[in-house]
Amino acid sequence: MAWLPLDPALLRVGLYIKIDHSWMEHPFVRNVFTVSSPTEIAIIRKHRLTKLFYDPTLSHADVVESLTQPSAPVRAFEVDAETEKDAEADEQSILKEKQRQLQTALEHRKAIDDNSRTYAKATTEVSVVMAMANAGQPTTMQAAAKILETMGKVTAQEPVLLSLVCAESRAEPGQELAMQAMNVSALAKLTAKTLGLSPEETEHVGMGGLFHNIGMNRVPLAVRLKSEEDLSPTEAKLLRMYPQLGKEILEGMPGVAPEIIEIVHQHREYLDGTGYPKKLINGDITKTARLVGTIVEYNLRVSDRRSARYLSPSQALTYLYTKLRNKYGPDVIDPFIATVTVFPPGSFVELSDGSFGLVIKTNSQERLRPVIMLYERNASHDQAAIIDLARERSLSIEKSLDPKTLPERVKAALLPTQLNGYLMTEK
Repeated sequence: MAWLPLDPALLRVGLYIKIDHSWMEHPFVRNVFTVSSPTEIAIIRKHRLTKLFYDPTLSHADVVESLTQPSAPVRAFEVDAETEKDAEADEQSILKEKQRQLQTALEHRKAIDDNSRTYAKATTEVSVVMAMANAGQPTTMQAAAKILETMGKVTAQEPVLLSLVCAESRAEPGQELAMQAMNVSALAKLTAKTLGLSPEETEHVGMGGLFHNIGMNRVPLAVRLKSEEDLSPTEAKLLRMYPQLGKEILEGMPGVAPEIIEIVHQHREYLDGTGYPKKLINGDITKTARLVGTIVEYNLRVSDRRSARYLSPSQALTYLYTKLRNKYGPDVIDPFIATVTVFPPGSFVELSDGSFGLVIKTNSQERLRPVIMLYERNASHDQAAIIDLARERSLSIEKSLDPKTLPERVKAALLPTQLNGYLMTEK
Protein backbone atom coordinates (compact mmCIF):
# COMPACT_ATOMS: atom_id res chain seq x y z
CA MET A 1 0.00 0.00 0.00
CA ALA A 2 1.58 3.29 -1.16
CA TRP A 3 0.04 6.35 0.48
CA LEU A 4 0.49 9.62 -1.40
CA PRO A 5 -0.21 13.11 0.02
CA LEU A 6 -3.55 14.55 -1.02
CA ASP A 7 -4.51 18.22 -1.19
CA PRO A 8 -8.00 18.49 0.42
CA ALA A 9 -9.09 20.62 -2.51
CA LEU A 10 -8.49 17.65 -4.82
CA LEU A 11 -10.75 15.23 -2.97
CA ARG A 12 -12.83 13.17 -5.35
CA VAL A 13 -15.50 10.49 -5.07
CA GLY A 14 -13.74 7.15 -5.69
CA LEU A 15 -10.46 7.96 -3.94
CA TYR A 16 -9.34 5.53 -1.25
CA ILE A 17 -8.14 7.89 1.47
CA LYS A 18 -6.53 7.92 4.88
CA ILE A 19 -7.39 10.65 7.39
CA ASP A 20 -4.20 11.11 9.41
CA HIS A 21 -5.97 12.78 12.33
CA SER A 22 -7.07 11.40 15.67
CA TRP A 23 -10.05 9.09 15.38
CA MET A 24 -11.93 11.42 17.74
CA GLU A 25 -11.35 14.50 15.53
CA HIS A 26 -13.80 13.42 12.87
CA PRO A 27 -17.20 11.69 12.66
CA PHE A 28 -16.18 8.83 10.34
CA VAL A 29 -16.21 5.23 11.55
CA ARG A 30 -12.75 4.51 10.15
CA ASN A 31 -9.67 6.54 9.30
CA VAL A 32 -9.35 4.77 5.94
CA PHE A 33 -12.17 4.40 3.43
CA THR A 34 -13.24 5.03 -0.15
CA VAL A 35 -14.94 8.39 -0.61
CA SER A 36 -18.43 7.44 -1.79
CA SER A 37 -20.31 10.75 -2.01
CA PRO A 38 -19.86 14.53 -2.30
CA THR A 39 -21.32 14.90 1.20
CA GLU A 40 -18.33 13.04 2.64
CA ILE A 41 -16.05 15.59 0.98
CA ALA A 42 -18.13 18.37 2.51
CA ILE A 43 -17.83 16.80 5.96
CA ILE A 44 -14.04 16.48 5.62
CA ARG A 45 -13.76 20.15 4.71
CA LYS A 46 -16.11 21.23 7.47
CA HIS A 47 -13.90 19.57 10.08
CA ARG A 48 -10.75 21.04 8.50
CA LEU A 49 -9.17 17.62 8.04
CA THR A 50 -6.09 18.57 6.08
CA LYS A 51 -3.73 15.65 6.74
CA LEU A 52 -4.98 13.44 3.95
CA PHE A 53 -3.41 10.67 1.87
CA TYR A 54 -4.70 8.45 -0.90
CA ASP A 55 -3.75 5.02 -2.26
CA PRO A 56 -3.77 4.93 -6.07
CA THR A 57 -3.95 1.13 -6.20
CA LEU A 58 -7.19 0.97 -4.18
CA SER A 59 -8.79 4.08 -5.68
CA HIS A 60 -10.92 4.09 -8.81
CA ALA A 61 -8.53 4.10 -11.75
CA ASP A 62 -10.33 6.82 -13.73
CA VAL A 63 -10.30 9.18 -10.76
CA VAL A 64 -6.59 8.62 -10.17
CA GLU A 65 -5.89 9.21 -13.84
CA SER A 66 -7.81 12.50 -13.77
CA LEU A 67 -5.54 13.70 -10.96
CA THR A 68 -2.19 12.35 -12.14
CA GLN A 69 -2.52 12.65 -15.92
CA PRO A 70 -4.96 15.50 -16.47
CA SER A 71 -5.88 16.62 -19.96
CA ALA A 72 -6.76 20.01 -18.46
CA PRO A 73 -5.77 21.87 -15.25
CA VAL A 74 -7.05 20.04 -12.15
CA ARG A 75 -9.69 22.08 -10.40
CA ALA A 76 -10.79 21.95 -6.79
CA PHE A 77 -13.94 19.96 -6.09
CA GLU A 78 -16.77 22.40 -5.55
CA VAL A 79 -19.28 21.79 -2.77
CA ASP A 80 -22.56 23.60 -3.44
CA ALA A 81 -25.13 24.76 -0.89
CA GLU A 82 -27.41 21.77 -1.44
CA THR A 83 -24.52 19.33 -0.83
CA GLU A 84 -23.59 21.19 2.36
CA LYS A 85 -27.19 20.89 3.57
CA ASP A 86 -27.28 17.17 2.76
CA ALA A 87 -23.93 16.76 4.51
CA GLU A 88 -25.46 17.91 7.82
CA ALA A 89 -27.96 15.04 7.75
CA ASP A 90 -25.37 12.55 6.52
CA GLU A 91 -22.97 13.54 9.28
CA GLN A 92 -25.57 12.81 11.92
CA SER A 93 -26.16 9.38 10.39
CA ILE A 94 -22.41 8.70 10.28
CA LEU A 95 -22.04 9.78 13.92
CA LYS A 96 -24.86 7.47 14.96
CA GLU A 97 -23.15 4.59 13.17
CA LYS A 98 -19.85 5.48 14.85
CA GLN A 99 -21.51 5.46 18.27
CA ARG A 100 -23.19 2.16 17.46
CA GLN A 101 -19.89 0.60 16.44
CA LEU A 102 -18.21 1.98 19.57
CA GLN A 103 -20.90 0.37 21.69
CA THR A 104 -20.61 -2.89 19.75
CA ALA A 105 -16.83 -2.87 20.19
CA LEU A 106 -17.23 -2.31 23.95
CA GLU A 107 -19.67 -5.25 24.11
CA HIS A 108 -17.26 -7.47 22.18
CA ARG A 109 -14.37 -6.47 24.46
CA LYS A 110 -16.45 -7.24 27.51
CA ALA A 111 -17.34 -10.61 25.96
CA ILE A 112 -13.63 -11.29 25.31
CA ASP A 113 -12.78 -10.56 28.94
CA ASP A 114 -15.74 -12.62 30.19
CA ASN A 115 -14.79 -15.53 27.91
CA SER A 116 -11.19 -15.47 29.15
CA ARG A 117 -12.36 -15.66 32.76
CA THR A 118 -14.86 -18.42 31.96
CA TYR A 119 -12.20 -20.39 30.08
CA ALA A 120 -9.63 -20.00 32.88
CA LYS A 121 -12.19 -21.16 35.44
CA ALA A 122 -13.22 -24.11 33.27
CA THR A 123 -9.64 -25.26 32.63
CA THR A 124 -8.96 -25.14 36.37
CA GLU A 125 -12.02 -27.36 36.90
CA VAL A 126 -10.79 -29.74 34.18
CA SER A 127 -7.36 -29.88 35.85
CA VAL A 128 -9.05 -30.92 39.09
CA VAL A 129 -11.09 -33.58 37.28
CA MET A 130 -7.96 -34.97 35.62
CA ALA A 131 -6.19 -35.12 38.98
CA MET A 132 -9.21 -36.92 40.43
CA ALA A 133 -9.14 -39.42 37.56
CA ASN A 134 -5.44 -40.12 38.01
CA ALA A 135 -6.06 -40.68 41.70
CA GLY A 136 -8.93 -43.07 40.91
CA GLN A 137 -11.49 -41.08 42.86
CA PRO A 138 -15.00 -42.54 42.48
CA THR A 139 -16.68 -39.11 42.07
CA THR A 140 -14.63 -38.18 39.00
CA MET A 141 -17.40 -38.78 36.46
CA GLN A 142 -19.91 -36.71 38.43
CA ALA A 143 -17.47 -33.79 38.43
CA ALA A 144 -16.84 -34.22 34.70
CA ALA A 145 -20.59 -34.39 34.03
CA LYS A 146 -21.05 -30.95 35.60
CA ILE A 147 -18.50 -29.46 33.17
CA LEU A 148 -20.22 -31.07 30.18
CA GLU A 149 -23.64 -29.99 31.48
CA THR A 150 -22.52 -26.36 31.21
CA MET A 151 -21.35 -26.97 27.63
CA GLY A 152 -24.62 -28.74 26.86
CA LYS A 153 -26.69 -25.73 27.89
CA VAL A 154 -24.85 -23.67 25.29
CA THR A 155 -25.03 -26.22 22.46
CA ALA A 156 -28.77 -26.52 23.03
CA GLN A 157 -29.17 -22.88 21.93
CA GLU A 158 -29.47 -21.54 18.40
CA PRO A 159 -27.18 -20.31 17.07
CA VAL A 160 -24.02 -21.49 18.82
CA LEU A 161 -20.93 -19.38 18.13
CA LEU A 162 -17.30 -20.41 18.47
CA SER A 163 -15.15 -17.74 20.10
CA LEU A 164 -11.37 -17.45 20.32
CA VAL A 165 -9.80 -17.24 23.77
CA CYS A 166 -6.26 -15.94 24.20
CA ALA A 167 -4.95 -18.06 27.05
CA GLU A 168 -2.04 -17.41 29.36
CA SER A 169 1.21 -18.04 27.52
CA ARG A 170 3.04 -19.63 30.48
CA ALA A 171 0.63 -22.31 31.52
CA GLU A 172 1.95 -25.20 33.58
CA PRO A 173 2.23 -28.53 31.70
CA GLY A 174 -0.74 -29.95 33.61
CA GLN A 175 -2.79 -26.85 32.86
CA GLU A 176 -1.91 -27.11 29.17
CA LEU A 177 -3.25 -30.66 29.13
CA ALA A 178 -6.47 -29.33 30.65
CA MET A 179 -6.66 -26.62 27.98
CA GLN A 180 -6.22 -29.21 25.24
CA ALA A 181 -8.95 -31.30 26.84
CA MET A 182 -11.28 -28.28 27.00
CA ASN A 183 -10.67 -27.34 23.38
CA VAL A 184 -11.19 -30.86 22.05
CA SER A 185 -14.30 -31.47 24.14
CA ALA A 186 -15.93 -28.19 23.07
CA LEU A 187 -15.19 -28.72 19.37
CA ALA A 188 -16.33 -32.35 19.62
CA LYS A 189 -19.69 -31.43 21.13
CA LEU A 190 -20.19 -28.71 18.54
CA THR A 191 -19.40 -31.11 15.68
CA ALA A 192 -21.68 -33.73 17.22
CA LYS A 193 -24.48 -31.18 16.78
CA THR A 194 -23.57 -30.79 13.09
CA LEU A 195 -23.60 -34.57 12.70
CA GLY A 196 -26.97 -34.86 14.45
CA LEU A 197 -25.66 -37.41 16.96
CA SER A 198 -28.01 -38.66 19.66
CA PRO A 199 -27.81 -37.11 23.15
CA GLU A 200 -26.07 -40.26 24.39
CA GLU A 201 -23.50 -40.21 21.57
CA THR A 202 -22.92 -36.48 22.12
CA GLU A 203 -22.28 -37.15 25.80
CA HIS A 204 -19.78 -39.89 24.92
CA VAL A 205 -17.99 -37.61 22.43
CA GLY A 206 -17.81 -34.78 24.96
CA MET A 207 -16.45 -37.07 27.67
CA GLY A 208 -14.07 -38.76 25.26
CA GLY A 209 -12.73 -35.36 24.24
CA LEU A 210 -12.39 -34.30 27.87
CA PHE A 211 -10.42 -37.42 28.83
CA HIS A 212 -8.63 -38.03 25.51
CA ASN A 213 -5.19 -37.10 26.93
CA ILE A 214 -5.64 -38.32 30.50
CA GLY A 215 -2.96 -40.95 29.86
CA MET A 216 -0.39 -38.18 29.20
CA ASN A 217 -0.17 -37.69 32.95
CA ARG A 218 1.61 -41.05 33.13
CA VAL A 219 4.12 -40.19 30.43
CA PRO A 220 7.32 -38.67 31.88
CA LEU A 221 7.24 -34.88 31.73
CA ALA A 222 10.65 -34.78 30.02
CA VAL A 223 9.17 -36.79 27.14
CA ARG A 224 5.95 -34.77 26.92
CA LEU A 225 7.81 -31.47 26.66
CA LYS A 226 9.94 -32.56 23.71
CA SER A 227 8.90 -31.91 20.12
CA GLU A 228 8.20 -35.01 18.04
CA GLU A 229 11.34 -34.40 15.99
CA ASP A 230 13.55 -34.57 19.09
CA LEU A 231 12.16 -37.82 20.50
CA SER A 232 14.31 -40.93 20.46
CA PRO A 233 12.66 -44.12 19.15
CA THR A 234 12.17 -45.30 22.75
CA GLU A 235 10.63 -41.97 23.80
CA ALA A 236 8.35 -41.90 20.75
CA LYS A 237 7.11 -45.40 21.59
CA LEU A 238 6.49 -44.33 25.18
CA LEU A 239 4.56 -41.22 24.10
CA ARG A 240 2.38 -43.28 21.80
CA MET A 241 1.30 -45.36 24.77
CA TYR A 242 -0.79 -42.52 26.21
CA PRO A 243 -4.13 -43.76 24.73
CA GLN A 244 -3.49 -47.20 26.28
CA LEU A 245 -2.57 -45.57 29.60
CA GLY A 246 -5.74 -43.46 29.41
CA LYS A 247 -7.82 -46.58 28.84
CA GLU A 248 -6.30 -48.19 31.92
CA ILE A 249 -7.01 -45.13 34.06
CA LEU A 250 -10.66 -44.97 33.00
CA GLU A 251 -11.16 -48.72 33.43
CA GLY A 252 -10.09 -48.28 37.03
CA MET A 253 -12.90 -45.80 37.73
CA PRO A 254 -16.56 -46.62 38.38
CA GLY A 255 -19.30 -45.36 36.07
CA VAL A 256 -17.31 -44.84 32.86
CA ALA A 257 -19.25 -45.95 29.80
CA PRO A 258 -17.38 -48.43 27.54
CA GLU A 259 -17.98 -46.07 24.59
CA ILE A 260 -15.99 -43.31 26.34
CA ILE A 261 -13.11 -45.70 27.03
CA GLU A 262 -13.15 -46.74 23.36
CA ILE A 263 -12.84 -43.11 22.24
CA VAL A 264 -9.87 -42.48 24.55
CA HIS A 265 -8.20 -45.72 23.46
CA GLN A 266 -8.83 -45.42 19.71
CA HIS A 267 -8.66 -41.70 18.91
CA ARG A 268 -5.13 -41.94 17.42
CA GLU A 269 -5.94 -44.96 15.24
CA TYR A 270 -6.15 -44.56 11.44
CA LEU A 271 -8.43 -46.41 9.05
CA ASP A 272 -5.40 -47.70 7.10
CA GLY A 273 -3.85 -49.34 10.17
CA THR A 274 -0.95 -46.88 10.58
CA GLY A 275 -2.22 -45.33 13.81
CA TYR A 276 -1.56 -46.27 17.42
CA PRO A 277 -1.52 -47.90 19.92
CA LYS A 278 -3.10 -51.05 18.36
CA LYS A 279 -2.87 -50.31 14.59
CA LEU A 280 -6.60 -50.97 14.22
CA ILE A 281 -8.22 -50.76 10.78
CA ASN A 282 -11.53 -49.66 9.25
CA GLY A 283 -14.58 -50.90 11.14
CA ASP A 284 -12.56 -51.76 14.23
CA ILE A 285 -12.40 -48.01 15.01
CA THR A 286 -15.58 -46.31 16.20
CA LYS A 287 -16.84 -43.23 14.39
CA THR A 288 -16.84 -41.22 17.62
CA ALA A 289 -13.17 -42.07 18.19
CA ARG A 290 -12.32 -40.96 14.65
CA LEU A 291 -14.20 -37.69 15.24
CA VAL A 292 -12.28 -36.95 18.45
CA GLY A 293 -9.04 -37.96 16.71
CA THR A 294 -9.73 -35.48 13.91
CA ILE A 295 -10.23 -32.68 16.43
CA VAL A 296 -7.12 -33.65 18.39
CA GLU A 297 -5.05 -33.37 15.20
CA TYR A 298 -6.54 -29.95 14.47
CA ASN A 299 -6.09 -28.62 18.00
CA LEU A 300 -2.46 -29.78 18.22
CA ARG A 301 -1.66 -27.68 15.17
CA VAL A 302 -3.53 -24.47 15.93
CA SER A 303 -3.50 -24.04 19.70
CA ASP A 304 0.21 -23.44 20.43
CA ARG A 305 2.15 -20.88 18.40
CA ARG A 306 5.39 -22.02 20.08
CA SER A 307 5.20 -25.41 18.39
CA ALA A 308 7.23 -26.23 15.28
CA ARG A 309 4.13 -27.86 13.77
CA TYR A 310 1.94 -24.79 14.36
CA LEU A 311 -0.37 -23.98 11.46
CA SER A 312 -2.96 -21.30 10.93
CA PRO A 313 -6.54 -22.62 11.27
CA SER A 314 -7.09 -22.55 7.49
CA GLN A 315 -3.78 -24.35 6.91
CA ALA A 316 -4.75 -26.93 9.53
CA LEU A 317 -8.10 -27.54 7.83
CA THR A 318 -6.32 -27.98 4.51
CA TYR A 319 -3.94 -30.44 6.19
CA LEU A 320 -6.87 -32.45 7.58
CA TYR A 321 -8.59 -32.54 4.21
CA THR A 322 -5.57 -33.41 2.07
CA LYS A 323 -3.52 -35.62 4.42
CA LEU A 324 -5.94 -37.17 6.89
CA ARG A 325 -9.31 -37.38 5.13
CA ASN A 326 -8.71 -41.02 4.20
CA LYS A 327 -7.15 -41.83 7.56
CA TYR A 328 -10.00 -40.59 9.75
CA GLY A 329 -12.73 -40.74 7.12
CA PRO A 330 -14.69 -38.06 5.21
CA ASP A 331 -17.72 -38.86 7.38
CA VAL A 332 -16.00 -37.06 10.30
CA ILE A 333 -13.49 -34.75 8.56
CA ASP A 334 -16.10 -33.00 6.38
CA PRO A 335 -18.62 -32.28 9.19
CA PHE A 336 -15.82 -30.93 11.39
CA ILE A 337 -14.66 -28.53 8.65
CA ALA A 338 -18.27 -27.44 8.15
CA THR A 339 -18.59 -26.80 11.88
CA VAL A 340 -15.57 -24.54 12.32
CA THR A 341 -16.27 -22.77 8.97
CA VAL A 342 -13.90 -21.45 6.31
CA PHE A 343 -12.37 -18.85 8.64
CA PRO A 344 -12.19 -20.42 12.12
CA PRO A 345 -11.39 -18.30 15.19
CA GLY A 346 -7.66 -17.61 15.32
CA SER A 347 -7.36 -17.10 11.54
CA PHE A 348 -5.29 -14.17 10.34
CA VAL A 349 -6.95 -12.65 7.28
CA GLU A 350 -6.43 -9.90 4.74
CA LEU A 351 -9.41 -7.66 4.11
CA SER A 352 -10.62 -6.06 0.91
CA ASP A 353 -9.04 -2.72 1.89
CA GLY A 354 -5.60 -4.29 2.40
CA SER A 355 -5.71 -4.27 6.21
CA PHE A 356 -5.06 -7.30 8.44
CA GLY A 357 -7.46 -8.88 10.89
CA LEU A 358 -7.84 -11.75 13.35
CA VAL A 359 -11.05 -13.78 13.41
CA ILE A 360 -12.31 -13.84 16.99
CA LYS A 361 -15.84 -15.23 16.57
CA THR A 362 -17.74 -17.19 13.97
CA ASN A 363 -21.01 -16.06 12.43
CA SER A 364 -23.38 -18.97 11.98
CA GLN A 365 -25.69 -17.02 9.65
CA GLU A 366 -22.97 -15.73 7.31
CA ARG A 367 -19.93 -17.97 7.56
CA LEU A 368 -17.76 -15.76 5.36
CA ARG A 369 -18.42 -12.72 7.56
CA PRO A 370 -17.12 -13.42 11.07
CA VAL A 371 -16.28 -10.93 13.81
CA ILE A 372 -12.70 -9.72 13.44
CA MET A 373 -10.18 -7.71 15.38
CA LEU A 374 -8.70 -5.22 12.94
CA TYR A 375 -5.06 -4.15 12.71
CA GLU A 376 -4.59 -0.64 11.35
CA ARG A 377 -0.95 0.40 11.24
CA ASN A 378 -1.79 4.11 11.25
CA ALA A 379 -4.78 3.97 13.56
CA SER A 380 -5.04 6.93 15.92
CA HIS A 381 -6.84 5.00 18.67
CA ASP A 382 -5.13 2.81 21.25
CA GLN A 383 -6.99 -0.49 20.86
CA ALA A 384 -7.55 -2.53 17.74
CA ALA A 385 -11.00 -2.03 16.27
CA ILE A 386 -13.48 -4.90 16.46
CA ILE A 387 -15.75 -5.23 13.44
CA ASP A 388 -18.67 -7.54 12.72
CA LEU A 389 -18.37 -8.12 8.98
CA ALA A 390 -22.01 -9.17 8.89
CA ARG A 391 -22.85 -5.51 9.62
CA GLU A 392 -19.87 -3.77 8.04
CA ARG A 393 -20.73 -4.59 4.44
CA SER A 394 -18.07 -2.33 2.93
CA LEU A 395 -15.38 -4.81 4.02
CA SER A 396 -14.90 -8.46 3.18
CA ILE A 397 -12.23 -11.10 3.64
CA GLU A 398 -9.95 -11.53 0.65
CA LYS A 399 -7.90 -14.48 1.91
CA SER A 400 -6.44 -16.28 4.90
CA LEU A 401 -2.83 -15.46 5.77
CA ASP A 402 0.07 -17.59 6.88
CA PRO A 403 1.10 -16.15 10.30
CA LYS A 404 4.74 -16.75 9.41
CA THR A 405 4.47 -14.11 6.67
CA LEU A 406 3.04 -11.43 8.96
CA PRO A 407 5.17 -8.78 10.69
CA GLU A 408 5.66 -9.47 14.40
CA ARG A 409 4.00 -6.14 15.29
CA VAL A 410 0.77 -7.35 13.67
CA LYS A 411 0.75 -10.67 15.51
CA ALA A 412 1.68 -9.01 18.79
CA ALA A 413 -1.12 -6.47 18.44
CA LEU A 414 -3.84 -8.96 17.51
CA LEU A 415 -2.82 -12.14 19.31
CA PRO A 416 -0.46 -11.35 22.21
CA THR A 417 -0.52 -14.80 23.81
CA GLN A 418 1.02 -18.01 22.50
CA LEU A 419 -1.78 -20.40 23.50
CA ASN A 420 -5.26 -20.35 21.95
CA GLY A 421 -8.45 -21.76 23.33
CA TYR A 422 -12.04 -22.09 22.12
CA LEU A 423 -15.28 -21.40 23.91
CA MET A 424 -18.81 -22.03 22.72
CA THR A 425 -21.00 -18.99 23.27
CA GLU A 426 -24.54 -17.92 22.57
CA LYS A 427 -25.21 -15.05 20.18
